[in-house]
Amino acid sequence: MSETVTYEVTFPERAWTTNSERSSNRWVRAEKVKKWRTAFKLLAEAQEIPTLENVHITAQPYQKGGVLQDVASCNPAVKAAIDGLVDAKVMIDDSPKYLHSVTFLQPQKGKNALKLIIKGERTKQ
Repeated sequence: MSETVTYEVTFPERAWTTNSERSSNRWVRAEKVKKWRTAFKLLAEAQEIPTLENVHITAQPYQKGGVLQDVASCNPAVKAAIDGLVDAKVMIDDSPKYLHSVTFLQPQKGKNALKLIIKGERTKQ
């Protein structure tokens, strides 16, 4: 019998958006992806999150001041974060076999951050 577990991983920076990515260049994008991918890998490893199956991820962005970004516009940052979870072996990979859904919640006012809520089943070992 498998056990469903939930973890939260939060990176305290403002998630970049699809629009900002489009107005930038590939070198800036690559730098951001590397930073976020590494951050989420290290954060997941620090929490010792085990390998999960049937994973569902909820993305909750937070923003300090200004107009809130559109729902799901933080997709590039979320994708980099999910790749970091794969690097940390939270999932074997992010294919549909392991990652079943990604849900984007509306941004909330607060300190700049992106929180991923990761729900899945512990793998049978």
